[in-house]
Amino acid sequence: MGRAPRNSQGGYVYHAIGRGLKPKPMFRSEEDYQDFEAVLCEMVERFEPRILSYCVLPKHWHLILVPRKDGDLSKLMAWLTITHSARWHAKPRRSGTGGLYERRFKAFPVQDDLSLLELIRFVESHPKRTGSIDSVVETWRWSSGFMRGNGSGQSKVPISSSPIALPTDWLAQINQAQPEEILLRIENAIARSCPYGDPLWVAKTAKRLGLESTVRPRGRPKKA
Repeated sequence: MGRAPRNSQGGYVYHAIGRGLKPKPMFRSEEDYQDFEAVLCEMVERFEPRILSYCVLPKHWHLILVPRKDGDLSKLMAWLTITHSARWHAKPRRSGTGGLYERRFKAFPVQDDLSLLELIRFVESHPKRTGSIDSVVETWRWSSGFMRGNGSGQSKVPISSSPIALPTDWLAQINQAQPEEILLRIENAIARSCPYGDPLWVAKTAKRLGLESTVRPRGRPKKA
C-alpha cells in the first residue's frame, strides 16, 4: 500500500532534509555538487518555490523553502530526489548500484519569526558543526552561507529574501555554536517531523495540517 502524500500548504515555510542510503557519500566530487545544484535550479523553475536557505553536505542536504501552492511540497521533493538519483546513476560505473536516498524526505513547517532565523542558522552553520570544514562557514561552497559571505553572484541557486531580516552580524552568528537547547529542539523537529516555532503556533499548525501525532508525547499514556 502506498504512502499518503503529506498535507502541505502553499505559503508555509518548510525545512526539508534528504539523506543518502549508501555508506559512501552521495556527493564525492565537485561535479556531484554542481549536478545537484543544477537539479535544484530546475526544480525552482518548474515549481516556483522560494528557497530561503540550503546546504549540501557529503551524505545529506538541507533546504528551507516556501512552496507556492498547496500540495507542492511532496511534488517538488519527489521530482528533486528522483531526478537527482537518475542523473547520479547515469554517471559511469554507477548504473545498477541500487538506491541513492535512504528513505522519503523529512520535512516540517517553520514559524516565520525568530524560529526561522534559528533554522537558517542551523542549516548554514552545518558544515562547521559536522566537521566538513575547520574554518569559517562561508568557505563551504555548497551553501547559501557561502553566497552571504561572498556575494549573491557566487551561487547558481536563487535565494529569496527571508520573511524576517537577517541580523547585520549574520556571518559572525553562523560561525558561532548555537545554544544547545535550540539544537535539541531542532533535532526533535527533524526526528519527529513536527512544526517548529512557539508552543501556541506549533499546536495550531499541527491541528491545521493534521500533524497532531508529531507533537504528542511518545509512548503509551500513563494509567490513571
